[in-house]
Amino acid sequence: MATAMHSAHHARMIADTVAKFRKGEMVDDLVFPICAACSAPQRGAKKLQCSKCKAIHYCNIQCATKDWKGGIVISTGDVGERHKDICGTLKLAVLKKPDMQAIARQFPWARQQSDGTFSFVALKGSKNLLGTGAEFGWWTEEPCCNDRSTYTWGFRLLDDQHIRERDGWKLPDNHIPWLDFGLSGTVPPKAPAQFEHNWKSYYAWRGLPIDSPAALLLHWPLTAFRLLSLLGFVPSPPPTERRQLTVYLLGVEKELDFVPIFGELALLLPQTDLHLTMFGPGVNELLKKANKLKNPTSCLARQPTIYSYTAPKSSGSGSIKISFSPSASPFLLGQDLRGSSHGNNTNTGIKRPDAMIAFNAGLATYLEWKSVVIASRAFAVPFAVTDYQEVSMESDIRLLMRQLVGLRHMFWAGTKLSGEEERKVGEAMRDKYVHGLNPFMLLGPRPHPIGGGPSAVNGFEMVITPGPASLE
Repeated sequence: MATAMHSAHHARMIADTVAKFRKGEMVDDLVFPICAACSAPQRGAKKLQCSKCKAIHYCNIQCATKDWKGGIVISTGDVGERHKDICGTLKLAVLKKPDMQAIARQFPWARQQSDGTFSFVALKGSKNLLGTGAEFGWWTEEPCCNDRSTYTWGFRLLDDQHIRERDGWKLPDNHIPWLDFGLSGTVPPKAPAQFEHNWKSYYAWRGLPIDSPAALLLHWPLTAFRLLSLLGFVPSPPPTERRQLTVYLLGVEKELDFVPIFGELALLLPQTDLHLTMFGPGVNELLKKANKLKNPTSCLARQPTIYSYTAPKSSGSGSIKISFSPSASPFLLGQDLRGSSHGNNTNTGIKRPDAMIAFNAGLATYLEWKSVVIASRAFAVPFAVTDYQEVSMESDIRLLMRQLVGLRHMFWAGTKLSGEEERKVGEAMRDKYVHGLNPFMLLGPRPHPIGGGPSAVNGFEMVITPGPASLE
């Protein structure tokens, strides 16, 4: 097993864990908590836990007192929210842990650790799916504790063609969720896609054995499907006439490493021509690398469509085309949407989407999202997101949605909106926002040093701007 993604010490620890795993020994892959106030590591130290929410650890009573009152500058340089204001939210979030564990226990290979979390480092390492680089197919990850500056998300898109599914999945043939049914000799799933929103039901419809670990990657397209369902874009019964659906996937980084996996959406959306446009820092960096190639126009990243797939007729003939955003900066997306609210934006080529989605967004954390959310509400562009923790979504509501009119005048001070658009922004401050567990999350909760309640990649879902028939 190659572990170039790790430092030498960490690589030895993982190699030892994998060796024991292969022998049938169960070894936990735990992380040591850090102080929620000063970020000091708590390795081997006696930890002070908040007695009310039981979700946060501190070095000592001094850190706990300061965090309760607020005003601490955390390691990122930001001022954290007062624990006093979020303790109740965290207490409720902790109650979601058993439900998250139940989602993971649908799979026999998902082992719950002594602290109630799930880690798949040993499992992936035992199958040679853990590491950085082309030899790990679609499982490649950026370096964990080595220099990350040398890693480019989506580096395979600098080539002129995609790798085949067998080389991407690197699983036994019967464990692969095939899209090339001619190559695999398997029978395509029947349309319409009838399954309950849980992994067992989906695996049964897809014809996958429950011991396939494909869910560890499939959670990305299935989460996209779930968010589109929440926004009302997955009608039941499915459409009888062909429809066009344009979706923006925002904040893209890691997703660039396995773009072809999103072909799954063509099976899930019959009679639909889906155009998925990717925006985000990963796209911008990848295009910079592409422009430095000797022959940049031949690489996938520079093509008008970086990936396309059409499902078999028996599966509903859905299709997907994936492209990169023509807008250079995510900061400008909100203004681009304003220019396209009645058609194309002649400056950027942006066309108003039917919906926008984002994975692990952190809306209240990053400035880029302010303009996007304002535009989504003002121009009624349906928008749904996931995040790692439920407390993050409560922060989104409190610090962003409840303050949206003020933020509109701060970030869009020179932008004139119609009376109707201003009204829609104002409504956002009064609307009710419902968040909950994403049934297609990456299995968790994951080991997480900061606390704050159970955490999982794509763990929680929330609708920001409702669609035509949102399922909130």
